[in-house]
Amino acid sequence: MSARAEVLVSVADLPANGQLLDVRWNLGEQHGAGRAKYAAGHLPGARFLDLEAVLTGPTTDPTLGRHPLPDAARLGEGLGALGVDPEQPIVVYDEPGSFAAGRAWWVLRWAGLDVRVLDGGVRAWVADGRPLETGEPDATPGGPLELVTGQLPTLDADEVAGFDGVLIDVRAPERFRGETEPIDPRAGHIPGAVNRPVGGFWNAAGRLPSPAELDALVDLPSDRPVAVYCGSGVSAAQVVLALASLGIEASLYAPSWSGWSNDPGRPVAVGE
Repeated sequence: MSARAEVLVSVADLPANGQLLDVRWNLGEQHGAGRAKYAAGHLPGARFLDLEAVLTGPTTDPTLGRHPLPDAARLGEGLGALGVDPEQPIVVYDEPGSFAAGRAWWVLRWAGLDVRVLDGGVRAWVADGRPLETGEPDATPGGPLELVTGQLPTLDADEVAGFDGVLIDVRAPERFRGETEPIDPRAGHIPGAVNRPVGGFWNAAGRLPSPAELDALVDLPSDRPVAVYCGSGVSAAQVVLALASLGIEASLYAPSWSGWSNDPGRPVAVGE
């Protein structure tokens, strides 16, 4: 299986025994907007996976960011309540403009589950002439899953500060340069980071560009480790997925800029 096929699946190749999880979510939308979209129409048999409730841990420590990673117990409880079978493959999907499927892919892989992202999400399904359904599917809630996290590489703030590799900031260029900061307490970027905006890693239809296009976009040396961060650890996971499709393993700095900028002891760079 190619590196790309290990992280993505097309509508035509959805596994017959796959478990579908709808994880539609967009930054800035009111809480519950994703579930409302799900209720209005979703892939047959899909269950709704709440990014804020299941894929995010408690936000009690600002230096861990706006979307800290959940612990194994929280994640296992949330997935168990959906009736997820850890022995069966999982497919997650969202919609163009949302980076939630990338976050779901990363968190579930981090917990050792077999998961891929539906390339193009719900739009690709509809474009293929396939029907949506409304309402909740029949699913029997199970007990909490016994999960072991830590199965994808991460960095903490101290490790980022001493990172001897390519640190990629995937936020918009104006936020990277420190010209504006609409959400977090300080503007700028982590010193030494390079900017590769996440928007370039997915086309208007929500699909991953070709390997050649991705390789040109990434433009990374082959002999240095790679780490990725964003605003709060959601869109960065999407880029980790894109890199994985090229066979590049990248570490995630999950607190991202929201965590770094909330620590007054961390330096900030501005400009290019």
